[in-house]
Amino acid sequence: MGQPRYTVEYDSYLGLDRWQVVPGERLLAPSLPAVRPTCRVVALGGGTGLPILLQGLKTALFPAGWTWVPKRERDRLTAIVTVADDGGSSGRLRRAYRVLPPGDIRNCLLALSDGDPTMAAIFNFRFSGEGEMAGHSLGNLILTALSQLESDFSEAVERGSEILAIRGRVFPSTLEEVVLRAEFPDGSWVEGESRIPLVRRPLSRVRLQPEDVRALPQAVEAIRAADLIVIGPGSLYTSLIPILLVKELAEAIAGSGARVALVMNLMTEPGETDGYTGGDHLLAIRRHAPRVPIHTVLINSAPIPEMLIERYAAEGAAPITMDPEPVSTLGCRPVARDLLGVGPTIRHDPHKLAQAVLELATELPE
Repeated sequence: MGQPRYTVEYDSYLGLDRWQVVPGERLLAPSLPAVRPTCRVVALGGGTGLPILLQGLKTALFPAGWTWVPKRERDRLTAIVTVADDGGSSGRLRRAYRVLPPGDIRNCLLALSDGDPTMAAIFNFRFSGEGEMAGHSLGNLILTALSQLESDFSEAVERGSEILAIRGRVFPSTLEEVVLRAEFPDGSWVEGESRIPLVRRPLSRVRLQPEDVRALPQAVEAIRAADLIVIGPGSLYTSLIPILLVKELAEAIAGSGARVALVMNLMTEPGETDGYTGGDHLLAIRRHAPRVPIHTVLINSAPIPEMLIERYAAEGAAPITMDPEPVSTLGCRPVARDLLGVGPTIRHDPHKLAQAVLELATELPE
């Protein structure tokens, strides 16, 4: 049999490659590890990193032709998403309607969508131009409208999940309005997730305001029932740590008995993790959430093209160096795999990442 023919279109907004098999052909599925049908994976984060992981896990856990039985399948994959974003379209809607920021939620819903492609395209549409609608995502507007129609934002997300026929579940980390506060070594501070990277100074700590927010109960339940919990990839101080600062979520992870894996980022982020090594990322998480265990750290082993490194260097970013010895000293097991995607941006490949994550799931005790 000849190799299947397909086309690849790069989505610059999500940073993902969209593959389409030429009509009449079929794409040969990669060999994936066999995962127990009852295995439950919970992924935590936000930004563009979490949707990449979710896209890969959706394809691996629920391949084409899979018979979807919601009562049986929806608990197998759960995303818990940060709600600290206050920039862009999400920030504008948050200030105008006192709604939780919908952008990260929308991206996760799209990553798990398995319904009408036209509806997904509608959710992903972004207005251009210079008018009042410029920069807004239509999906953000729909989630905002649903939040006005439903009793709370989690119900709006549930309705959005039904519209997009997602595979799995998506939960906000909390239903309370939170502000992210960054503190610096000299005692100064700045509030607002979108303002933190602009300061371009080393961070000593971030906090949620208020600090005692309640977690969404369904998110806590998902963590307690999880077999595998995956943190990242994503911005360390503005996507990953804010979720772990929701105390009930951190306590649920600590008491879950699940294997906890951290997907190490590929690059440092200007104004947030300048000069950080992989060990620095782990120490930052431990400093903010000391009770959260991290058993495994997934590390990319593939070389990043020099041309891309140079381009990112011009923006102040650099590849994250990862010495396995400090990771082991911190009680974590480093696992190196080729996780690098292709394209004009440095991103994890969703399918490679999903395969590496599911390899961890096969190691779970029976």
